[in-house]
Amino acid sequence: MNIQALSQVSPIQTSGVNKSQTPAELAKDFTSFLSDAINQVNQAQVDSAILGDKFAAGQIQDIHQVTAAGQKSSVMLQMTLQVRNKVIESYQEIMRMPI
Repeated sequence: MNIQALSQVSPIQTSGVNKSQTPAELAKDFTSFLSDAINQVNQAQVDSAILGDKFAAGQIQDIHQVTAAGQKSSVMLQMTLQVRNKVIESYQEIMRMPI
């Protein structure tokens, strides 16, 4: 086992983190990140519904475009729900910890 090879590993880059930020500023950044992510999921749902309506009205002939938009919005929503579930599970685990 060659341990010298580990010295070639570069350290983790934290270019997006400003070390002078306060916890309140970091929480604000995290809140804006979550808000943006939820807005993107919502926009994908709206776009999928609009394409479905246009297809039903005969304005769009390409079913693949409608199906892809529907799947994209479905996957985004499922991912959001899984992240939410993990956050709730983590919170519950923290609350069960003895002080």
